[in-house]
Amino acid sequence: MRQMTAFILAGTLLTIAAAPAFARPDTRQMTCLEARALVQRKGGIVLSTGARTYDRFVAGLRFCQPFERLMNRWVPTKDQKRCFIGYSCEPGYDRDEGPFGLDIWD
Repeated sequence: MRQMTAFILAGTLLTIAAAPAFARPDTRQMTCLEARALVQRKGGIVLSTGARTYDRFVAGLRFCQPFERLMNRWVPTKDQKRCFIGYSCEPGYDRDEGPFGLDIWD
């Protein structure tokens, strides 16, 4: 019984170790047009933008949470240093503001 358990455990560990790691798509390996099209096609996607940097990019406001706003995003691509690929979702207001700007009751 112990040999069977050890065999199953070893097989499981080998399977996990051999499984390929799914890397995020890297904007630096795409043209500007390819990166922009990917964001538009997926709606919302996490992309690598550098050796240790990544972010979530969206095609429009419907891919954000309520009270978030869109921010234009420019990233490096294979053919451009700054390519507009879409947006990111950012907090829609500061701590002292309401969702529609400065608090109207102050």
